[in-house]
Amino acid sequence: MLIGIGLYFLTNERIEILGAVIATGISLSLGIRQYKTENDKIFKQLFTEFNSKYDSKFNDKLDEIVEESEKNEEYKLSSENEKLIVDYLNFCAEEYLWKTKDRIPKRVWNSWENGMIYYLNKPIINKIVIKEKGQKDSYYGLFEKIEKRLKNLC
Repeated sequence: MLIGIGLYFLTNERIEILGAVIATGISLSLGIRQYKTENDKIFKQLFTEFNSKYDSKFNDKLDEIVEESEKNEEYKLSSENEKLIVDYLNFCAEEYLWKTKDRIPKRVWNSWENGMIYYLNKPIINKIVIKEKGQKDSYYGLFEKIEKRLKNLC
């Protein structure tokens, strides 16, 4: 009889341990799924916000600046266009900051970085980049990240 009671408790203990292990596994699985879902929501919000801002504020204007400077060697940036380029650098730095926080997937970042490099290597814009590079702290390490891909960056 004593052996039967011992086996009963031993079996009950194992069932409780098994139940605890299963509950822990389910809890971890749900937590990971929730984390991934939240991360996807944040990424979608950032992606939408950044693309919208780029399209509305920078794309056409940067193209105009580059096009005009390539047509006319004596083209000088207006203070408004110089400010636009500095705003673009800040925009790029903000994207980079979110990338360093693992909120921007590598594949998306690579695409954005290629776009940045295209503009930042244009001579008219590169002059501003060189001037702004002295203010490294203002750009969250962006210049250090991309400097190997930039031409004429002292």
